[in-house]
Amino acid sequence: MFDSAGLTEHLLAVYRTLLQRPELGRGSRLSDLAVELGQSEDETSRDLEKLRELGFLVPSWIEGVEYPLDPSLTFGRLAARRQQEIEALSKELRSDQLAADRFTADLANSLVQRTTRDVEILEGRELANQRMQRFSPTRSVWGLIQSDASTVLDPEHFPDKQHLERGIEMRYVYPESYWKRSGARELAHFVFSLGGKVRLAPSVPFRLTIFDGASAVMGIDPDDTSVGAVVHHSRAVVRMAEELYLSFWNRAIDPFKDEQPARGSGVSAQEAEFLGLLVREATDEQVARKLGVSMRTVRRIAAKLSEQVGASGRFELGVRAAQRGWVD
Repeated sequence: MFDSAGLTEHLLAVYRTLLQRPELGRGSRLSDLAVELGQSEDETSRDLEKLRELGFLVPSWIEGVEYPLDPSLTFGRLAARRQQEIEALSKELRSDQLAADRFTADLANSLVQRTTRDVEILEGRELANQRMQRFSPTRSVWGLIQSDASTVLDPEHFPDKQHLERGIEMRYVYPESYWKRSGARELAHFVFSLGGKVRLAPSVPFRLTIFDGASAVMGIDPDDTSVGAVVHHSRAVVRMAEELYLSFWNRAIDPFKDEQPARGSGVSAQEAEFLGLLVREATDEQVARKLGVSMRTVRRIAAKLSEQVGASGRFELGVRAAQRGWVD
């Protein structure tokens, strides 16, 4: 009973003894009280001090005399004190809970902000088009283009014309059905004339545009471009998008193959792909994985081409290969 308040069974026994024999509350009777309780005077003194702290033992108007308060008062006061402590603890708990809720909300908000930075959801075709116009690539734009009514076929109004004129590497993979549309060949020739590259695949699963290898844009609904688009900035997602794009690009047909200038020394298709990966700053491990060869073979190709053009490093090899027209 009231153990949590410090009122043990032993203290209750001392309190009961004082209630039954109040005369033992006199300071001069401490030894008698100790004998009655079967303990030392020091132990008895400590017990009396605890009862005073609990308010069970109070001084009398007679000097040197203490008396135990009536149980109806003492237990009532103790219960009221405990109730105050419980209310204080409840208030503290509520305060802690509010602080925990704020912490959780702040964390969730930071995660949302981080997610918002990694993913942009653009609802509706107009909003998606506006966002696409704000991209300012400095290196490359790779695109899987579906053949639908929204595909621009007029060279003068081609949205990527400004990037082509700035010398940005532009690569497009169109479905073969696109080639059958009126104006498609003319647009492709226009892109090709400005240094862009066009290839044809049997089909294209959805629209995908990759800017500078840093942002990947795809439709929310692959079958309905009017729904809007999603922009991914996460490196993991962009890398997956690049791998998907390259799988289509490498299998697609180049409709202008016969119109491209011959390669200076006739490098092989594997060597050309190696050089393409080299200028995109791929590591040896990435080159080996994408070519499906060993690291030893990658180093052998690099050594052969470097010797052929007189290059002393990867950067110089890329520059000299570009000068010779070996890089797509």
